[in-house]
Amino acid sequence: MILDILKKAKRKLIILTENPVFCVVMLLLMSIGVGLVSLLLGATGTWAAITSYSLVVKYLLSPTLALLNLLPPILMILLVYSISGRAWIAFSFPAMLIILLSIVGLYKVQMRGDPLVATDFAYIREAGNILALYTLTIYGRIVFAIAALALGVLTSVFLVRYRPRNIKIRAVSAAFIVVVSVFLYAFVYVDTELYEDVAVEFWGTNVSQVRKFAARGFMYPFIHSIKDVSSKDISPHEKPDWYDEQEAIRAFESYISYDIPNDKKTNIICIALESYSDFSALDMLDYEIDVFAPLYKLQEESFSGTLITNTINGGTINTERLFLTGNTRLTNYRTETNSYVHYLKGQGYHAEGLHTGEDWFYDRRLINRLLGFDEYYFLEDYSDSNRSDSFFFSALLDLYMMRDKNKPYFSFNLSFQNHGEYDSRQTVEPYCIAQGGMSDEAFNVLNNYLLGIYDTTLHMQGLIDSLRDDPDPVVVVVFGDHMPWLGANGFVFKELGVNINRDTEEGFYNYYSTPYFIWANDEAKDMLSNDFIGDGGGLSPCFLMGEVFRLCSWEGEPYMQALRELKVGVDIINPPTGLFRENGILTSELSQESRAKYLELRMMEYFRLSNYIAR
Repeated sequence: MILDILKKAKRKLIILTENPVFCVVMLLLMSIGVGLVSLLLGATGTWAAITSYSLVVKYLLSPTLALLNLLPPILMILLVYSISGRAWIAFSFPAMLIILLSIVGLYKVQMRGDPLVATDFAYIREAGNILALYTLTIYGRIVFAIAALALGVLTSVFLVRYRPRNIKIRAVSAAFIVVVSVFLYAFVYVDTELYEDVAVEFWGTNVSQVRKFAARGFMYPFIHSIKDVSSKDISPHEKPDWYDEQEAIRAFESYISYDIPNDKKTNIICIALESYSDFSALDMLDYEIDVFAPLYKLQEESFSGTLITNTINGGTINTERLFLTGNTRLTNYRTETNSYVHYLKGQGYHAEGLHTGEDWFYDRRLINRLLGFDEYYFLEDYSDSNRSDSFFFSALLDLYMMRDKNKPYFSFNLSFQNHGEYDSRQTVEPYCIAQGGMSDEAFNVLNNYLLGIYDTTLHMQGLIDSLRDDPDPVVVVVFGDHMPWLGANGFVFKELGVNINRDTEEGFYNYYSTPYFIWANDEAKDMLSNDFIGDGGGLSPCFLMGEVFRLCSWEGEPYMQALRELKVGVDIINPPTGLFRENGILTSELSQESRAKYLELRMMEYFRLSNYIAR
């Protein structure tokens, strides 16, 4: 009797597995499963503040986003089913392709800090070389994905057995799926407005390409990126209408690239300080503590001036990367990019640095590697790390002391301590300033900010003092990355009556000014025959490294020489406002001579961005 029951059940199962409706439903469910596995793998590589499972739930709670990620495996599997007429073929090959892409995407994020996009396949050889440098970790979710794939293949072989034999129906079905797919790609998947609107929210999606990508799943943003392949120029830098490559090459050839003489190779430590600004210059506060006295002492024994940044409150990478590259404006980075870091490495320098923030923030781990750093350290790289400047200055000094002294040393470091927001509810004694007529909220914000700045300044002074008697030559470059915003809508500025209207000259300088100084110990002064003392005036971040080279009597590469020539007449280039400063006067229109030099420099800049020169 049991045998008869089993035989009947087997016959029913065979009938069911050969039922066309059952088979299509099963393929649909299995396709959705492939899409879910892809989403899970994509979410695994985000370093999100939430678990990848929670992120997948967020995807599914957004119907549009879920559909955009699940439709590709559904359409691919149904298309192959229509063409082949065999469920196991229909499932196996599309599923393997999608899961393989998802795994590659996961590893690319983990190893390079960069999402997988379609243009990456143009660099498949470079990817193979990079892969050889890493040991792959087999994550549990990858094992799960492979197991799910194997289960799906077995299911498609034994439980989805219907084979449509009508060639005309299969051809029509395949054609219909192709038309639908082409339509969806042309009018939905490449739609930029939709792409910007459809995204889940989690912390950091506005400061990391990885998280911007992950906020939209995996298959959807990957397919969206295919549009970039259609251009012959897959460079991330959009070619300007005015660009003439032959003119750019001619400009480069008019200069000679110089090496740094071996007897002039001093160590260099660069420090960008978060939201560091000299508020005493505003001359409207009564100080209880001389917050900036240590800064003034250092400036007196340095070459110092005012950095006119392109940003306020946020956008540290704008100042940071313009300093490291000499570029006049911020751009994207996907491949090796010409920079002063690469130039110095070509001169035998070892390049490293430290940031007391997470490595994914602004994609720094990836991009600092593309800019040429041998090593770069973040909070994740220390077991006892924190965001304080006490840790920051101690750690960067340790890096300097532990360097290989057989090589000249270049270090670029970025602090985090004074990153806003600043508490408006309370502050602590001793107060840096008298409250005067300020509201409690404004006083708390400003006093908390200045307490952090004072602490930073003391630690900076301590670092410099520890380098004074260093037997090796060292030059230290310090600058603020941008002004702080000081409360919602900058209300502290308003209470103080500080003009930050960029349409006025006073407001422009108040909005963008931070201090910088270039200091050298006695060994460096003797080596370079320069006292490193003087007034550097105001300048844009793109010019600051050129001042370092000039003080060191280094000529540098052609682009830097062109920058220095332009700076003789034009020392401020401010893309947000479209303003320049020519011969000490702010203007939106350069003279004919300066405009010609500026255009030539911009051509060189674009060529240098788009053509990496291995050193």
